Amino acid sequence: MTEAEWLACEDPAEVLEALGTRASARKLRLFACALARTLQVRPTDPRLRAAVDAAEQDADGLLERSQREQAFYDARVAMWELSGRLQVEPLLAGRMSQSIADAPEFQTAFYAIFALDGETENIDQHLAITELGVFPPTTIIAIARDIFGNPFRPVTFFPEWRTDTAVALAGQMYESRDFSAMPVLADALQDAGCDSADILNHCRGPGPHVRGCWVVDLVLGKT
Repeated sequence: MTEAEWLACEDPAEVLEALGTRASARKLRLFACALARTLQVRPTDPRLRAAVDAAEQDADGLLERSQREQAFYDARVAMWELSGRLQVEPLLAGRMSQSIADAPEFQTAFYAIFALDGETENIDQHLAITELGVFPPTTIIAIARDIFGNPFRPVTFFPEWRTDTAVALAGQMYESRDFSAMPVLADALQDAGCDSADILNHCRGPGPHVRGCWVVDLVLGKT
């Protein structure tokens, strides 16, 4: 696949395949979390909400193994209770029945658990997710491009662009998950001498922006 083909691609599986080994385990985990958060149904069970929060912390190495295992266990129990004791194991293995796929509450539960699963770090698992039909292809592609950037055009980020203002803005957005200040970050980076059109255009573009956004990660020194 060429860069032009990748930029024009409307097939999420092809977009993810093009990432190959370029995607870090952390970014793949945050990609799963971002997908989980796009589901508009807010689960009534706090264990499911906590699962996605825990997965994000785990991606940044802020979760003890015991905490991760407990959050994963709690989310699985919540899934079991929500399912009315349907066959949950095939669901956890990624083989959703149509009835489950059509139920937003179960979708949220499934992706909360998937976000915590160690298999999240395997690109093949994400390729399988694209086949479930829960997320619009445009959503998957938009989030992938925000997190992973353009694999055909790596951007060099100079240390002098990482000013106190830029770091503060990026850090605030990362923690709050409110990325409305991306255009302000562009201004701060430009004031620091950043002349990368890729960086500035991404900040000033329509988004979406999520935790793991490649520009925010560059400013914060995350990979």
